Amino acid sequence: MAGIKQVRNKTLVPDLRKEGELTKDILLSTQNKHVGSAGSRLFSHHTLASVRRLSFYHPFFLPKDSLDFVLATTYNHSTERFPDKEDLYLQPETIGCDTWRRLRNTFDKLPPVIIPLGHPMKRGGIKERRSPFSVKLMNSGVHSSQTNPGYSRQPAGGAIFFY
Repeated sequence: MAGIKQVRNKTLVPDLRKEGELTKDILLSTQNKHVGSAGSRLFSHHTLASVRRLSFYHPFFLPKDSLDFVLATTYNHSTERFPDKEDLYLQPETIGCDTWRRLRNTFDKLPPVIIPLGHPMKRGGIKERRSPFSVKLMNSGVHSSQTNPGYSRQPAGGAIFFY
């Protein structure tokens, strides 16, 4: 989705809800990172790596071996003729694609929804009303009025005359 902005997460615990789940709450000695002794602030502040190493953090998707790692790359052997060696290992999140994994301690900020008329009423209606008789079908009947401009079909004989 275009317009999503990644903003730095200034809280003590990173947001990893897309990656995995915590089976129990993280113990924090302080709720504010500017209040308390240096030791309690350091104990309460977590990084992405420190949360991922916790024993009660369980990721949703984890590559089991190097094959899973290579299959998740952005490299496509049928479209790229002469790839570099590092193209085989480029992951989508390193080139800016949105994936299940976070590389930085950020959260997504959605743009505000612009209401065109100042209220949430939807504008709708029919812009063009097409006649079902003006559609040229593949097997049209003999009684259709599809003649060339300038020509007319006489009702009596069926012959085409130019007027």
